[in-house]
Amino acid sequence: MSEQGGDTRGDHQGRLQAAADDLVALSDLLDGDDATRDDFNPLLAEIEAVRREGFGPRPRSAAGAGAKSRILSHLREHVGQEVYGEELAAISGIQEWARRVRELRVEDGYDIKETGDSAYVLASADPDDERATQWRLANSIRNEAGSGRDRIARFLEATVGTTVTREQIDYVGKIKESIRRLRELRDEHGWPIETYIDDPDLRPSDYRLLSTDPGDRREPSQRLYPDGLREKVFERDNYTCQVCKRDRRKAEEAGDSRFYLELHHLIAVADELASLSEAELNSPDNLVTLCHSDHLRETKKLQEEKQKRRRAALSSGCENGT
Repeated sequence: MSEQGGDTRGDHQGRLQAAADDLVALSDLLDGDDATRDDFNPLLAEIEAVRREGFGPRPRSAAGAGAKSRILSHLREHVGQEVYGEELAAISGIQEWARRVRELRVEDGYDIKETGDSAYVLASADPDDERATQWRLANSIRNEAGSGRDRIARFLEATVGTTVTREQIDYVGKIKESIRRLRELRDEHGWPIETYIDDPDLRPSDYRLLSTDPGDRREPSQRLYPDGLREKVFERDNYTCQVCKRDRRKAEEAGDSRFYLELHHLIAVADELASLSEAELNSPDNLVTLCHSDHLRETKKLQEEKQKRRRAALSSGCENGT
């Protein structure tokens, strides 16, 4: 390949032409796998040097034409394809290009997924307006007073019925244990918050509050069941209530947006669960999937039957005593 530098150091046109010739020569070696990254890096360094010396520092961008805009244009030219961080660093001309990618994803609503090894894929050229609206809402609530859990609760209430992400929860909460606080709302306060365990269409980082109505709070016994057990039984029962035979899709088609699943114990009503052994409590054979509404009805039915038996036993004892 041609010599770089030397007498041509000040000849930007000649240096750029030499680098172009070397790039062509290097491209001919790619078919035989004889070219390496170490062969390419000096050429890239030379091109960067010519750019800096020949064109000077990057001028201040006009409004709307900054680094983020250039990154977005590049991603849009490669929708559905992997784009690497080195490309984005080059096209943006800044060191904080990753921060701009995050802003496009979180603040502006673009569906950009990181696929690993600093590679990104833009799913659609158009932003998700709902996601952008959620960001503005999250940004507003983040700046409100109160505890991290208070802010998370307000954000969930404001986005009830829609899916939010862990990234949004962490941002709003401004605390390291934001997901623990979310679980407290679910397990200790009974908020009907769904995860991928309850709805397989959700991703592991997704959460959805279904209702703010106190009447829709989770049955308290649900906190006794580990997530792994819940997932196993729900999957076994095809995420379908074994009484009404509805899943989420059928429920939503019927206009029930507050449908969610719970575990129902076959051999003990709610006030007896705490006395069961771990083996009895966590045996999938003794558990069945019910929707929240049917679970309430089944529990009420079992309680009424239990009370009826107690009254009958008490009546029988009184008669024998007389």
